[in-house]
Amino acid sequence: MNQNLHILIVDDDQRITRTLSDILNISGYQTTEASSGPDVLEKVRAMTFDCVISDIKMPEMDGVELHRRLHEIQPGLPVMLMTAYASDILTSQGLDEGVVGVLDKPLESTTCSVS
Repeated sequence: MNQNLHILIVDDDQRITRTLSDILNISGYQTTEASSGPDVLEKVRAMTFDCVISDIKMPEMDGVELHRRLHEIQPGLPVMLMTAYASDILTSQGLDEGVVGVLDKPLESTTCSVS
């Protein structure tokens, strides 16, 4: 396990970002939290991340659009999406456009182990 990974966690619900960040920090990963697409774009321009875990449905910019914009800034940056809507069209669209995978919310702590 590479515990030097820097993971950007994105969700408009701060409880989700805080919980996921705590789980990953306990596992030895470095995390940064963001609450919106524009916030993420600002952070990615200022710092380097090893991957992004983002909610799909957010105000201002959904997770699929965020993935597109991130790909323009840092091609090859792995993006994982989270959703509470298992059959959502955005889920399929994101997978078709190259997101690494989709996690179902609510997340279980065993889902959050990164290898």
